[in-house]
Amino acid sequence: MAIRLTKIIATLGPASGSKTIIRNLVAKGVNIFRLNLSHGDHETVRQWIHWIREVEKERHTFTGILLDLQGPKIRVGKFEKGSILLKRGQKVIFTTAKTMGSSSLVHVQYARFHQEVGVGNRIYLDDGKLSGVVKGISGQRVKVEMLVGGTLSDHKGLNLPDAQLSANPITAKDKADLKFGLQEGVDMVALSFTGSAKDVRQLRAMIRKEGGKGVEVIAKIERKQAVANLEEIAEAADGIMVARGDLGIEIPLTEVPVVQQKILRQGARHAKPVIVATQMLESMIENPRPTRAEVSDVAGAVMDCADAIMLSGETAVGKHATAAVGVMVETALNTEAYLAESRMIEPWNRFFQGDPNINEGITYSANRMVELLRAKAMVVFTISGGTAKMVACPKPMVPVFAFTSNLKRARLLSLVRGAVPFLVKDDRHLLLHMDQMIAMLKNKGLVKKGDRVVITTGIPVDIPNWTNVIRVEEVK
Repeated sequence: MAIRLTKIIATLGPASGSKTIIRNLVAKGVNIFRLNLSHGDHETVRQWIHWIREVEKERHTFTGILLDLQGPKIRVGKFEKGSILLKRGQKVIFTTAKTMGSSSLVHVQYARFHQEVGVGNRIYLDDGKLSGVVKGISGQRVKVEMLVGGTLSDHKGLNLPDAQLSANPITAKDKADLKFGLQEGVDMVALSFTGSAKDVRQLRAMIRKEGGKGVEVIAKIERKQAVANLEEIAEAADGIMVARGDLGIEIPLTEVPVVQQKILRQGARHAKPVIVATQMLESMIENPRPTRAEVSDVAGAVMDCADAIMLSGETAVGKHATAAVGVMVETALNTEAYLAESRMIEPWNRFFQGDPNINEGITYSANRMVELLRAKAMVVFTISGGTAKMVACPKPMVPVFAFTSNLKRARLLSLVRGAVPFLVKDDRHLLLHMDQMIAMLKNKGLVKKGDRVVITTGIPVDIPNWTNVIRVEEVK
């Protein structure tokens, strides 16, 4: 049975927030659950986390939990009937006053909205599906003429590409949500509207202050400023998310595919996993089958060797959550089978700037050795997870069996392309008894007699992010 290399992230929500559906999603192929705190309250999310951990134990898997902070995302409030229909040319009042929305009144959940927007500024709603232009401002009331109409639902996003916003990337709500998430044991935290490496360091410092040992920071690229500062963000963060929704409003939509390629390249250069997200199978929120273009989008991300592909509304509020995961799994497996026949590891200078250090040289050479010897798998022993990330960054077309004695690290490896984590009590024992490790993989049906396995590790084993050994074993 082929091992899928590309990881799948599913967003939990009303359509998937039950233990039964969580179990079904994991069985179908979900590696990580995203908890979007733009919507869920703490009690609901706490229950979801509890169910995820229960299912993880039942199925003997390592399932990552990604806490997605809302950030200074401007959203509309609630409507009396859950949504309103806006028509082209319609005049609508947007207000910061706390009120229930109606057919001609929209509450904006950003206190300085009326102060920082200007006449003539464009307004985009719901990832750009609706748009309007500011015609006038009177106190807290902003008059907007709709240019593109449509249905606007509760809590949809609002973007102001022409305005200079003063919002801090980490809000008071984010701080409370972060403290809650760390107490509940999340594995990763996504920082919305990252602007620079400084924002990443600020969040990391807060995580340390709250005692979130080992929790990783995922920087979401969704602003012009983030694109300009991409390299420093990639260096500072533990992973990167291509958040194409807001990004496609902040920059011209036609530039998003190119920026996605640049982000994937920077992730590989810095050995940081990259998530491709937003509208991958959007039509499956309502329809049981995706469009051809959506399947091609998923396949394209897999062809580009993204570490993970993410479902948002498809699993959070969609009618076909499990089916959407199934489409992703099947598309990924088919695409990876094609890649396995044609893809070669790229030259080392596509990954490293200047001469590679020992770690980089060993892990890159291990990838070349896999190709040369036609090995069926790679094996790493990792304390911090750094070795697994380094081995995976040239994007090998074989699984990376990663042995670690740290449960948190095993869960974090659920984000790394190709990584298959194993939790062991003592790494040193396996290093001294490689035959036992190979026999274990064989008994699990992961390798068979005659297969070659390339092994990388660091000696001494107690040094984090240290890799200086390559070894090849043939399965007996």
